Order: sequence, then structure tokens, then C-alpha cells
Amino acid sequence: MTLSITRPTSLLLATDLSARCDRALARALQLARQWNARLVVATVLPDSVSGEIPSKLLASAPPLDDQRARQLAERRLQRLLDEHTQGLQVDVRVGHGHVGRSVLQLAAEEDCGLIITGISSDPLFELPMLGSSVLWLTRHSMLPVLIVHERVRGPYRNLAVACDFSDSVDYATRQALTLFGTPLQLSLVHALESPGSLLFSADREAMQGHARSDAREQAQALLAGLRSLLGEAHVLKVIEPGDPARIVSEHAQAAGSELVVVATHGRGALFNLLIGSVARQLVEALETDTLLVRDARSAAAATDVAGSPS
Repeated sequence: MTLSITRPTSLLLATDLSARCDRALARALQLARQWNARLVVATVLPDSVSGEIPSKLLASAPPLDDQRARQLAERRLQRLLDEHTQGLQVDVRVGHGHVGRSVLQLAAEEDCGLIITGISSDPLFELPMLGSSVLWLTRHSMLPVLIVHERVRGPYRNLAVACDFSDSVDYATRQALTLFGTPLQLSLVHALESPGSLLFSADREAMQGHARSDAREQAQALLAGLRSLLGEAHVLKVIEPGDPARIVSEHAQAAGSELVVVATHGRGALFNLLIGSVARQLVEALETDTLLVRDARSAAAATDVAGSPS
């Protein structure tokens, strides 16, 4: 099954209005300008406004009713955007209730093709909440999710792909190259499984040698299919034994990667387990901007959004 991948005409920035959201906002503005796209800036208020809105989110004395809270949130968003949006079409939206579900609903209503968010010290999108917010989005969203860590220094030009050579990784890499254009450098980073500790040393080395050779062949096959998107990009094939999260994170830091691409391998109930292991470890270990892409060819779409609370 072949899918057409295009750059989105609308982007959604999901923000908790904290001080750290400036990096995600700056990246969202940069991409909107680069792609001539509309930017939707959204925040989500909790189900029960009274007593549950952090003081850093809405600087107002409680109690607050829903309408008052929405007005304050909209004002904060407008102040956040002041002097940054010249020449751009920017819309402000305030959702209500479950963070992930509300973000997806807003993205669908606004026909957005990419969700952008960041990390912060506030409760809505901080790292300890990945299972119920950002990772919830990656489990249920058919849209790619961009998690911003770094300050913007220009367009993404140095990309790394967490690579197991699956069809999902091929799709995620195509998505990234279509979105961000031909990079100066692309790294395919593959972590070899460690042979069993009960094997003799010579046997372990032989098995690892075969695995490394197979990985090189698979990398070549993947790159051959991406040739039209790679242009003159410098390509690195990084194949090392060890934990995938550690291998990818260390390479990203050493190579100065500006963006790490992670395929989230969405496949229903099994996917919910996978996103809780390798992909989650990658997201938590990385300090680099991270694009999480769920394979749109997966049979399990976001059909359980309405009924899944977590």
C-alpha cells in the first residue's frame, strides 16, 4: 500500500502556557514560515476548573468558572503570540477535558497535519506525564508528533533515525524527509541485540558479526528506496550493540543531530505495549527534538480514541 506524503498546510502547537513552551512555539513559528502554513496554537483546560488549574498556568485568584478560565487562557495565548506572528495566519483555540483527546479533536477540526509540543515543569506536558499526554498522542494519533527540546537555530539539517529497518521506519523516514527536505546529514542508527551470555566468546562474536552484516545490507536497501529524497545528503550507517535508547541518544549528541525520527509501530493492543518500551525509552532518553511517526498503513487507526481513557 502506497500513501502520498505531503507537507501540511496547518500545524497545531499544543502548549501548557509555561515558560518552557517558548522553544516549541519558536519551532512552530519557524515551520509555519518555512512551509507557508497556518498555525493553530491550543491549550487544554482540565475537566474541573476549580482548584485544578495550576497557578503558573492561569495567574488568577480562584475560584474560576469555565468561561472565565477560557478567557484567561485565550488572553495568555494571545500575549504569548504578540510580536511573533507577523505575516503568519495564526488561530488560538482552547480545549477542555482530557489533554490528548482534546488535542486530537482540535487537530481534526482544524485539519492540522502535524502536532508540535514541548517539555516543561507544568503538569500537562511534563516528562512524568508522557504516558497520559504525549505518549497518549503517539498511541492514538495518525498525525506525526514533534517534541521540541532545543532552541531553534534554523531548519532541521542533521537528522538521525532510530532504525530497525521495518516498513514503519521506512515510512517515518519518508515522512521526515518530505516534511523537512533534504538534510545535510542523515544517520541510520541501529542497535544490535546482544547475543546470549551463555554462548562462548567466539560464538557471540560470530553471531554479532552476522547480525552486523545483515544490518548493513538492510540499511543499503532502505537507503536505495529513499534515494530520490536524499539528494546529496551525507549518510551515516551507525550499527552498534546495546540498548536502543542509549545508542540513539549517544549518537545524536556526538553527531550534533538536530532531530531524531522514531517510528512508533502502531498496531492496536500490541502497539500499546511497544510504545511503553522502546519508543518510550527513546523519548525519555533523548534531549534532542524528536519526531514520532505512527505508520499510517497500520490497520489499527485511532478508532479507540473515544473510549480509551489512558
